[in-house]
Amino acid sequence: MNVTLSQIADETGFSINTVSRVLRGDERISMQTSTQIKEVAARLGYVPNYAASSMRSHNTHILGVISADSSNPFFAEVILGVEDTAKQYGYHILLMNTEEKAENECAAIKTLQGRQVDGIISIPLYDEDTTRKLYMELPVPYIFAGRKVRGLENHSILHRDKESTDQIVTWLLENGHNRILYITGPESISNSLDRLCGYVNAYKRAGKEPDKSLIIKTDGHIDDGYGTVNRMLKLQADFTAIVCFNDLVAMGVLKSLYENNLSVPETMEVAGCDNLSISQYMQPRLTTVEVPKYRLGKEAVLELIRHIRNSELPYETRNLDTRLIFRESTRNRPVHT
Repeated sequence: MNVTLSQIADETGFSINTVSRVLRGDERISMQTSTQIKEVAARLGYVPNYAASSMRSHNTHILGVISADSSNPFFAEVILGVEDTAKQYGYHILLMNTEEKAENECAAIKTLQGRQVDGIISIPLYDEDTTRKLYMELPVPYIFAGRKVRGLENHSILHRDKESTDQIVTWLLENGHNRILYITGPESISNSLDRLCGYVNAYKRAGKEPDKSLIIKTDGHIDDGYGTVNRMLKLQADFTAIVCFNDLVAMGVLKSLYENNLSVPETMEVAGCDNLSISQYMQPRLTTVEVPKYRLGKEAVLELIRHIRNSELPYETRNLDTRLIFRESTRNRPVHT
């Protein structure tokens, strides 16, 4: 037999209304009262009836999450932040992956809308007319986590991709590297475009022009880093440092350099981006950009919930801070990092 709100109210001495508000995640109830009611509910084996609750409130308490690449551990950390925070506020998540394909993103948007989610957090493609139109027509709030969509930038929580890449390239230029190989990510995502812009800006501010032959476009996977460096070395390209779109690319780069008997950082300096947990276990340990992945997921949920609760709240672009982490893959590391 299902435990009712009335039974929990009788057991705790609080009103049914107070019990209901606590179990719906109402933060206006005191911590002491909330804890007491939740403990009794758990002891009695209370199971919430989400279908009935949805009918009463016209909310499903489900957030749709559209992730980009199931093979990239970056997104796993972001989604962990999303899920943990959603739970704290009484929401469940419905997760879908797009594998960076526009048709999959379109299908995900339509599916989540059909499941009547209360809002959507997406890691989207940048400039796809079809997906942009679907987002603009959504009847529920939506937030872009770590990326942006052209024309809808105010829905984004970003992490200073342009500035952080500019910083690491500037540091390498100041330390004597004039020819820096840059391995980009996909042209279809805003991170790749912004980080490339940071690379170019660093050269221009130094009064130099980057060699376009040292900008290699890839899909941003491990084998892209490995294959790119192998090809460039075979072509006897002239470069003394490598900056990678992400840490996965850098992992492939380090493997290629090792197999070609090029020591890091003595012969070639390497930097990545994202600070995946594996970056500190690479050999050598990888210099990279710390992107606050868990916090990105958390802030995306908090921002989405604010818009769910207040449909009149204006959207505005937010930027989370990043920082450079210097490890053994670069020389002359600053003492303070």
